Amino acid sequence: MERKWLVRWMYASAVGHLLVGLVLPWIAGAAALDWYLAWLGPASTRPQHAWWMALFGPTIQCVGLWMLALVWFGDQRREPAAWLWVAAGLLLWGPQDIMVSLRAGVWPNAWLDIATLALLLPAAWRLYRIDAAARDAGEAAPLVGEGELFRKILGSEWSKLHPDIQQRFAKNPAPGKPLLYYGTLSELRASRFGKLLGFASKPFIQGALIPYDDSGFPVDIQVYGKPGSQNIYKQRIYMLNGRKPVKFTSYMAESERGEVLEYVGLGLGMKLKLHVADGNLHFTSDGYFWDLLGWRIPLPGVLTPGKTYLRHCNEAPNRFNIRIEIRHALFGTTFVQAGVFHEGRAAEREAA
Repeated sequence: MERKWLVRWMYASAVGHLLVGLVLPWIAGAAALDWYLAWLGPASTRPQHAWWMALFGPTIQCVGLWMLALVWFGDQRREPAAWLWVAAGLLLWGPQDIMVSLRAGVWPNAWLDIATLALLLPAAWRLYRIDAAARDAGEAAPLVGEGELFRKILGSEWSKLHPDIQQRFAKNPAPGKPLLYYGTLSELRASRFGKLLGFASKPFIQGALIPYDDSGFPVDIQVYGKPGSQNIYKQRIYMLNGRKPVKFTSYMAESERGEVLEYVGLGLGMKLKLHVADGNLHFTSDGYFWDLLGWRIPLPGVLTPGKTYLRHCNEAPNRFNIRIEIRHALFGTTFVQAGVFHEGRAAEREAA
């Protein structure tokens, strides 16, 4: 919780810099800033000072954008070095700006600089400590698998799963050795509305919504983890007939509330509910969201592809079938995928 609010504060600061930079060229000569321009010199010099302020706007925009990129990188990758770079930039700028302002007797600048350093430096340092500690703990801990998360979420229902499914999800990917699954899709289908969504979203989240109809083609799946991360990554490669392969990577995470979240790209994701029926594992989406600058913003159902239903059914110790349907409240079934998969052998895993 502490990290979440610190990250939000850093995002807000970066966006604030960006907005001030965007506004400054338009308000530099406004009468409301006469009190500030009076600190810089006599009335005869105010037009020139206003010009300098307006010219400074794009510089602040650039700094705000760079800061926003560093904060995003530190937030998404949990990279401690990102927070150190933020702190280094503040320490490079702040003391010099204060010194120049004091030499000119412009106290508003000096006080603003001091306040900025006091509000941002401790936050950046604390985030560095939090992410560095998490990285060290993650490197020492083994990579987790889907089964550990699903067992926790399902609770007593876990025991109702078919033993083959329990054993399948109990396997964890080893460092550099993902879990491999190979299969064939017997059905890939998209409605007209689904095709429209698929083509529209293709430049941003390619592979999440495949806007084609096809059947009888192979699909490879890799499940893997990353050092220092508790997320579970899944890469799918669809080798459609007569088309270039489609690659799609998503990752699964547990929220602070104990929810299963699946992210598909650009901060877009869905909350999943799990249940067991007839010994098989079922996933149902419980709303889509956009994770923007540390806030999880719910998306209206009508603006999404629809409610997702996924069924993992056991066929044999080394074979299972999956069926995915996405149904829109207004446009009906938009996407369907169905196929049979088997687990990769140890030799195949070594070769990968």
